[in-house]
Amino acid sequence: MQNVFKFLFVLPSLFFGIKVLARPLSASLVLAERTSLAELADNVMNPDSPRHQIYYTPEEIRDLVAPKIMDYTTALRNLRSQGFSIAFQSPSHLLITVKADHKVFEKVFNTKFKFIDNKYHVVLRRPKIPSNLSLISSISGLSNIQMYRPLYKKFSEGTEFVGQPGILPEKIKKAYGLNALYNSGLTGKGQHIAIATFMNFFLEDISQYFELIGLSPTPSVEKITFNGTPPFDDISAPETELDAELAGMIAPGASLHVFTSAENSEQGELTLFTTILDDNRSKIISYSWGMCETSVSPDHRVNMDKVFARAIAQGVNILAASGDTGSDGCTNGTAVAVWPAIHPSVLSVGGTSLYFSQDGSKQEVGWSGSGGGVSAFYNLPTWQSVFKTPFLRRSYPDFAFNADPGTGQGIWIRSSSTSAPGWIQVGGTSIGAPQWAGYLALVNESRIEKELPTLGYLNPILYNSSPNDKRNIFTDVIKGRNGAYAAGEGWDAVTGWGTMKASEMLDFLIAR
Repeated sequence: MQNVFKFLFVLPSLFFGIKVLARPLSASLVLAERTSLAELADNVMNPDSPRHQIYYTPEEIRDLVAPKIMDYTTALRNLRSQGFSIAFQSPSHLLITVKADHKVFEKVFNTKFKFIDNKYHVVLRRPKIPSNLSLISSISGLSNIQMYRPLYKKFSEGTEFVGQPGILPEKIKKAYGLNALYNSGLTGKGQHIAIATFMNFFLEDISQYFELIGLSPTPSVEKITFNGTPPFDDISAPETELDAELAGMIAPGASLHVFTSAENSEQGELTLFTTILDDNRSKIISYSWGMCETSVSPDHRVNMDKVFARAIAQGVNILAASGDTGSDGCTNGTAVAVWPAIHPSVLSVGGTSLYFSQDGSKQEVGWSGSGGGVSAFYNLPTWQSVFKTPFLRRSYPDFAFNADPGTGQGIWIRSSSTSAPGWIQVGGTSIGAPQWAGYLALVNESRIEKELPTLGYLNPILYNSSPNDKRNIFTDVIKGRNGAYAAGEGWDAVTGWGTMKASEMLDFLIAR
């Protein structure tokens, strides 16, 4: 009898040529703000504000920014009544992820989908938000075809950690003046660094790396998964592992929290950063993924404007790799920026080619692969307002770090994915972002020891510093080219202000 019912159900579809398929989808709903997150960000950055360097908690943000609880509860009830299930609620009450068959989305939001290869979907008609869901300001996830790429460069591999060619951890620490900080007792103790990433990885690779390089103390490492179970990807895993390994190598006393999303898409990025900010332990985020800026949807830019403003309001610095294809962020032969490194609320880390002389002194030139240039969308932030043509919109990177594996100064990381037999030598701006993140953990530890708040958003502090301060805290990289732009004195679109002088910069940042 059961087979008869199956036949009767399928028969009309066969007879009329109709194929009935359920297409379950999820989307994240961004809720309207009562108070602008950008206003809260301004409050903590403004020296004249009573909230200067007094960072907001997620609870305060919910109370000040999110919809009123009665309106929020009503919105949840209306979503459920129209066929949606609630998959995720941000404790901030600013983001809700819902699931339903695609037909529900099409009906409720008056839109239409196209499906590609049973894996991707794109929205064909801009959704309209009904009046009974007016708390929703935008929807993320109706298209998932845009994916982020990891920004590291593999140079060589080996079954043993030989260190040559390549640069050993102790050499990189010496090159940037970090040993003085360690000698003073700084390790990043008590600090938390979030690694923002996609897909799965081998947690044991990270702990083995710390053990095999003889790191002491050893950072604690935690994996936090969401948006489902992250699949393993052979290309992505080394990115995640190197981010955690290099952040911990610089800040061995810190706690590392690897937030990895199963969804690599604009929706995945939105929920990734929201989850980290909801967690509220990490004042530093390292992010080494990106895409062409002009490929990002307008709605996603607006959504991430809010999320990145929230990061500043909570006292969080985001270190983003500037990209590994020079000024050609779209890899199509044009000068286009890389997202999100170009965003005015993140710290963009470019790359250098590092060389050592016979006497052990270092020289650096701008790496040809260092992402840098000018935004197609974002105006110059106030702290870049003195820039001249062609830098008339937000320009990046902000500073740099060793990135070129081809000089023989790439860094070895531990990764046992199938594309790596145990150790691989890597470069790219991906190796700079986590090492800068580790450095800022040392800075925050020192500030707390001196009964100061952790460091607020760093860019206004650096850009507004005097020319003499910049000469003292940065090594200005004046040679090299990344395609459309050349390195030169002062700020440039290859290496930003240059690379850190760790001890001098620490002293400068303690005084701020």
